[in-house]
Amino acid sequence: MEDLLERWQRELRECASEAKAVDLARFFKTGEGEYGEGDVFAGIVVPDCRRVSAAYADAPFEVIGEMLSHEVHEFRLGGLLALVRRYASARNREDRIDISRFYIEHAGCANNWDLVDLSAPYILGCELVEGRGLDIIEGLTAKGDLWSLRIAMVSTLALIRRGRFELTLRLAEGLVGHEHQLLQKASGWMLREVGKRDMETLRGFLRGNVGRMSATALSYATEKMLKPEREYWRGRRKAGM
Repeated sequence: MEDLLERWQRELRECASEAKAVDLARFFKTGEGEYGEGDVFAGIVVPDCRRVSAAYADAPFEVIGEMLSHEVHEFRLGGLLALVRRYASARNREDRIDISRFYIEHAGCANNWDLVDLSAPYILGCELVEGRGLDIIEGLTAKGDLWSLRIAMVSTLALIRRGRFELTLRLAEGLVGHEHQLLQKASGWMLREVGKRDMETLRGFLRGNVGRMSATALSYATEKMLKPEREYWRGRRKAGM
């Protein structure tokens, strides 16, 4: 097992760039007091991380768990991408449930927005599509921390893509007044995805909530609207309507 883990990490490090590590640390806000404070980057871009980690999708859970608990951001990402691939190729319901349970047990490792966004819709989101995982969503929202809430919100993308909006709208309503910009962005993003498929549903949500929305969430949600309508909703928000 140790040899497998060392080989995976070595192959990832061979793709690393010191200059890229500096850029990524700045981009993902690792400074003091920022949301990614203290995170460590090796400088590995997502395509390389995905390509290398695909070969380890069938690694023992213990090996993937070691990757998920590593201090290096891209190692954690590699572990998550391996799980996503493993879930997608799982042949039966029991295997998918096992993978999703393992993912949730290690959800704390997804402590930046890319780690959440590249994994949650493709594991927990797929569970929601299959009629499972609603209790997990409720547990995540009850925890109330930044990354648990983002996992819950972004997971609904899988439902949205199948024309099922109820859970997204319910979670978005609960987060409408949240102070953290990353949750405002996530809510606005999911609402925009709803609007791309059913603009009237998005408008209905805005009619009931726009007065309480942040400028960021509204900007994301209305991005695909024509300029006059975007300005209309901005005006209603400023008026508290």
